[in-house]
Amino acid sequence: MTEDFAPILRRGSEELAAHAGARPAAVVRARGDALRRRQRTARSALAVALLAVVCGGAFAVTGHSRQDAPPESVVGPPAPDTSTAPPVTSTAPPDGTAEPSGAASHGPAAGSPSTAAPSCRSLVVPQTVKDAVTLAYRRSQPGLVHLAPVKGTFYYGRCGGVGYAASSFTPTAGAAESELVQLQDEGGAEKYFTEGADGTWTFVATDGFPRDPRGCAAVPEIPAPLAALWGDCLARP
Repeated sequence: MTEDFAPILRRGSEELAAHAGARPAAVVRARGDALRRRQRTARSALAVALLAVVCGGAFAVTGHSRQDAPPESVVGPPAPDTSTAPPVTSTAPPDGTAEPSGAASHGPAAGSPSTAAPSCRSLVVPQTVKDAVTLAYRRSQPGLVHLAPVKGTFYYGRCGGVGYAASSFTPTAGAAESELVQLQDEGGAEKYFTEGADGTWTFVATDGFPRDPRGCAAVPEIPAPLAALWGDCLARP
């Protein structure tokens, strides 16, 4: 198919001229030119057919042609993610201690008033307190002048800023008969006192008849912790 057609055409032209005999040379040349044009057309068609065969084989092997690829302007790096992530909040506590973003304290709130009872102390009683308590009982019992606390029955203590005392009383020398009778009726019972903010003592309660076996633990004016420290005021001579 790639054989040169020029020699063939020349031979054909010579044979044609020989057969034509007296035909003019111009006619012969025109005839040869037409044959050459047909030859060039046939060559062009052959080249196109060969190119189609080669391209078809390449497409069958690769599965796609170069034209299938998108242009470079389309294929580019992925666009950056511009979305904003939500802020992260910490449930950690500001002091740095792990706490379940969420568990509650079971202790009293900071700054809340304490509900604990004031601390109580049983103290050694000074003579000044004995005298002030005796005077407080005299004021509460008109007609009683000659009296003093019974030895071994005086209790003294403090709860917070408040003083408490307990004692029974006996007549002293110079007591009138009326005083003796009054103290015989009431003096043997335990008396209870409290101290005010100004240091003044006040008679507030007494044991009943008969006395409660719980002693001063049954007296509401005496704080229970202090009554326990005093052994419930049950120590008698």
